Amino acid sequence: MTQLVYAGIGSRATPRAGLESMTVMAAWLARRGWHLHSGGAAGADAAFAAGAPAGTRTLFLPWPGYRGNAGPDCRTLGADRTRRCLAIAAALHPAWHRCSPAARKLHARNVAILAADTDAPVDAVVAWTEGGALRGGTAMGIRIAHEFGIPVLNLGSMQPRAVCERLEEIRAAAFPRARSA
Repeated sequence: MTQLVYAGIGSRATPRAGLESMTVMAAWLARRGWHLHSGGAAGADAAFAAGAPAGTRTLFLPWPGYRGNAGPDCRTLGADRTRRCLAIAAALHPAWHRCSPAARKLHARNVAILAADTDAPVDAVVAWTEGGALRGGTAMGIRIAHEFGIPVLNLGSMQPRAVCERLEEIRAAAFPRARSA
């Protein structure tokens, strides 16, 4: 059976209650058969990764050892994929010319998290931005999702239960016989 994949992204400044919800949600989603894609950053990324057991998560890193992340669940982009991801990020970023080389790699990593450079993007994005607004680096992930038609469920404007219910609807639509599971 094909596995459903979600991107867990959000602000480094996500409030503690939001981080706790993300960790609980990631554990629940792993038990429901979802696989996490995230970016290894502090805050939301770390909270999602903390809840998703090894083997149920993939962390896309902008460079090896980013924030001390290492191991079999970590991926860095090869040269060809980096070029594809940079091209997508450049097209969607409102001020690409002002981004440093490191910031550009972080944005390319955002494209990879959503697998927007392949024909198999994630099934949903679970994010946190204050009030659900497009702010900071997370806004780039949300722009990428919108560009590729990926549903975005923002914990900054939705309750965790509503996010989980929507993810269950996505799961049920993908696997109709799994509804009673």
